[in-house]
Amino acid sequence: MKIVVLATNKCVISALYGILDIFYAANYCAVQRFGKDVKDTLDCQIVTIDNKPVIGYNGIQVMPTELLNHANIPDFIVVSSSVKPVLDCCADSVNIEQKELVAPWLKNCLKHGSIITSYCTGSFLLAECGLLSKKIATTHWRSADLFRKLYPFIRLDSDQLIVDNGDIICSGGAMAYMDLALYLIEKSTGREVATDCAKLMVFDPVRQKQSPYVSFQSQKDHEDQPILKAQEWLEGHFKQSISIEILAEHVGLGSRTFKRRFKLATNETPISYLQRIRVEHVKVQLEVSTDPINKIIWSAGYEDISSFRQLFKKFTGITPKDYRLKFA
Repeated sequence: MKIVVLATNKCVISALYGILDIFYAANYCAVQRFGKDVKDTLDCQIVTIDNKPVIGYNGIQVMPTELLNHANIPDFIVVSSSVKPVLDCCADSVNIEQKELVAPWLKNCLKHGSIITSYCTGSFLLAECGLLSKKIATTHWRSADLFRKLYPFIRLDSDQLIVDNGDIICSGGAMAYMDLALYLIEKSTGREVATDCAKLMVFDPVRQKQSPYVSFQSQKDHEDQPILKAQEWLEGHFKQSISIEILAEHVGLGSRTFKRRFKLATNETPISYLQRIRVEHVKVQLEVSTDPINKIIWSAGYEDISSFRQLFKKFTGITPKDYRLKFA
C-alpha cells in the first residue's frame, strides 16, 4: 500500500513526521498480530511537488524522503496543511503556493484511483484545486468561517473530525492527522491493526467530532451598527432573562427586521447567538472552577438544568461532566 504525504511550505512539521511514525508503528503492529509475511505493507513517504525541500511554518527545512514520480500512482495521498489559514482566519484570501503544479497532479492521481486526503487546512488546497465540488469537507474549526467565505458552494461540516467522500477524505484540526492516519490504517489493513496502533502510540481511538474543542468566536466582521450594539449587549447581559423583542427595540429595529439583519450579519439567529455565549461561559467555568455543574449552569442564566445539558451537548458533542473531565 503506497502512501505519499505532500509537504508544502508553511506546513506543520510535526504532522508530516508524525504521520510517518504512525504508519511505521502500524507495520510493526501488523507483524505482531499477523506475522512477518505482512511486514512493511504500508509504504509511507514524504514528497514535494517539485522534488525540492520546503520550509515549515517553524522555519525548519523538510527534505522529501522520496522523489515524486508522476507515472507512479499512490494508493493514498495526504495533503499537508498550512498554519496561515488558522492564524489569518479573518483574511479575505489564501495564498496556495505552486497550485498550478499541485492541481494537475492531484487530479490525475484521482482519475487513476488514488484516494486523496487532507488534514486541518489542507482542505483549502483541495478546494483551490477544484477537488471538493459536490463533496463535503471539514477543516480546522477556527478556519471554518474563512473557508465558507472563500468557497460558499462547498458544503462544510466543521463539527466533524473526518469526512469520507469515498475518493476524497478530509479531517479537521491540526492534530487530526493522527485520526486520519488511524482511519486510513483501518481502511487499508483492518480495525485490529488500527486499534493496536492506537494503543501502542497512546492515542484515543478515532474521534468523530472536533466540536468539543471549538471556542465560540462571534462574527463581528460586518458594518451593521445596530447588530453590533445588540451583540455587545448580549455578551454583557447573557445571565439575565432576555426578550429578543425588547432587545430589537433597544437597538432601534422592529422585531422581524432585527432577526433578519442579525442572521445576515452573524450567520446566527439572536437566540442561537445567546445560547452559544452561555455555553461558552459554562465551558470556561468548567475548565477553571471546581463549582458544582448545576451552579455553573445557573450562573449562565439557565434555570432548566436538563434543557441546558441537552443544549451543551448539541454544541460540544459531550456532556458538561465529560467536558470537565477532558479539559479541567
